[in-house]
Amino acid sequence: MKWFVILVCVVCVKATLEPLSKEEKKKKKEKKEQAPVLKSVVERGLVNTEPQSYTEITKNYKKYSRNHVDKKMFNGDLLGFVTPWNNHGYDVAKTFGAKFNYISPVWLQLVPTSQGTFKINGGHDIDAGWIRDVRANNTNVKIVPRLIFEQWSMDHLSQVTSSQSELLHMVQVVVEFFKGEKFDGVVLEIWRQFMGREKPRLHQIIKSLSEGLTEAGMSTLLVIPPGVRPFPEIFDKYDFQVLHPYVEKFVMMTYDHHHGTGKPGPVGPMDWGLRNILLIMEHEDNDNHRHKLLYGVNFYGADFRGDGTFDAIVGNQYIDLLKSVKPSQFLWHLKASELSFEYRDTKQIHKVFYPSLRFLQKRIEAAERFKIGIAIWEIGQGLDYFYDML
Repeated sequence: MKWFVILVCVVCVKATLEPLSKEEKKKKKEKKEQAPVLKSVVERGLVNTEPQSYTEITKNYKKYSRNHVDKKMFNGDLLGFVTPWNNHGYDVAKTFGAKFNYISPVWLQLVPTSQGTFKINGGHDIDAGWIRDVRANNTNVKIVPRLIFEQWSMDHLSQVTSSQSELLHMVQVVVEFFKGEKFDGVVLEIWRQFMGREKPRLHQIIKSLSEGLTEAGMSTLLVIPPGVRPFPEIFDKYDFQVLHPYVEKFVMMTYDHHHGTGKPGPVGPMDWGLRNILLIMEHEDNDNHRHKLLYGVNFYGADFRGDGTFDAIVGNQYIDLLKSVKPSQFLWHLKASELSFEYRDTKQIHKVFYPSLRFLQKRIEAAERFKIGIAIWEIGQGLDYFYDML
């Protein structure tokens, strides 16, 4: 029995003292190198127009400042979308929760049924524990899940707005669901689905939902599409004028510019984004309510191929790509305030656009200058050191 004990102890000691493999040493070193630091990206001189080397990004992207985690740097309202298919966003909302005024999980869909009633799908994605954690870090943050109108036809829109009982039933379904989940409000996404057609009916639905939610002590936010070419002006300054008494914040989707052009280029060029803001502000009454606008900022990019096709690219993919292709130089697009680089695979040349610290700094400065807020799509797609600036 004594020999057995000695043998076990020898094995334990040997296992403990076993040297790390090269791969384990590499992982341990990377973890140590990417740990949070004291100084912010500004204090470390990392907010440059063009990085000196790709390693300036790959060696620092996880090094957010411990001293700035609980400090809100942006002088305006900040909303962050979180998607269930990108789990990193859940961690970001908890770690940097003090910086946000609104967190909007992309969970829910409002669907009409064949019986003329309505149901809310997506409830299985609701994470009550995570919501408690987010609120624990910021007691003032509002949890406002996005509610997208799915499977709605023009007939459904007409039917609901032509029947007071159906309209009231729809409002009741939404209010009771959101109240039951103890949410602070809702981000409505309805406008783009109907391409701005039947505006009086859309106004009616939004007003009715807002009145019901307000009575229950909840906020109404509304997603609005851009209205400057290459997109049609389907939401304009008059829509804003009609709806601003009912909507707490308007979330402008000032990204996906490349979808409209069909060509390789910036995802959310700032010159175009600000033209969209100014288009709404042209009306004198609207200018007094500019604080209700949230400037949509993308935290994702695009990898364009030479044949014109592209893939969306998020933070971890961007870092992997930088490490793989090791770009020798970056290009700063002055008007768009976006960063890009090129690389060649076995078949063709690629052009990659992705947010940078300077990209974010320029948009923060613009939002503060215009006295509007910012909405991020979406917080799990960015790089952790971005949040030093927010």
